[in-house]
Amino acid sequence: MSGTSPVSSEMPVVPMTPDVTNLQRIALKIFLAEGSVLDPRDVIPVFHRWIQTQAVDGLLIDVADYSHMATGPCVLLVAHEGHYILDRTGGRLGLRYTRRQPLDGTLPDRLAALGRTLVRAGRLLETEPSLASPVRFHGHEIECIANDRLLAPNQADTLTAFRPALDAFLSTLWPGSDWTLTPEPDPRALFGVTAHGPEAASLETIAARLTAPPSTADR
Repeated sequence: MSGTSPVSSEMPVVPMTPDVTNLQRIALKIFLAEGSVLDPRDVIPVFHRWIQTQAVDGLLIDVADYSHMATGPCVLLVAHEGHYILDRTGGRLGLRYTRRQPLDGTLPDRLAALGRTLVRAGRLLETEPSLASPVRFHGHEIECIANDRLLAPNQADTLTAFRPALDAFLSTLWPGSDWTLTPEPDPRALFGVTAHGPEAASLETIAARLTAPPSTADR
């Protein structure tokens, strides 16, 4: 009808209420240290050997090769419980563990369990003799991604709700220190936070802190 403004077919964006307590589909990533060189293709036989020897946690199934991709996942070690991924998302190579099946415990407990699984795999790569050159991962930088837009939409109040559990996990990696948190700025992306420790640390140091029993003060 002449003179009538068109009606928009777009629905208004309604912010969702986060429910991070029940969040299960979580990914953690550690990053390759400067000076370390790692060809993703060299990791393919390593992942196959991990399946044969059951070197890492989970029911290990197969290896998928995406090493021709310029960004995103390069090599996947597929497991029933979660995937071990050599990942180049954002242009930075690192190792990511993406959980697919539920874990018991509170959210801080689940983050700690995922951290142990990831760091154990990272240490295996650091000590892998078949790689062309020594590999080192940063122990003072870790990325956490929520693969659940319903329970953890990428908005400010999700970080507010998620931060106590994340802080509890990070305190096991570096007790008594403040971590700098950088949230994922793109609202279209999954909710994610990159945590930076106060100073450089090796993955070996972080691995020891994750496996150490809690001190009396922590109980």
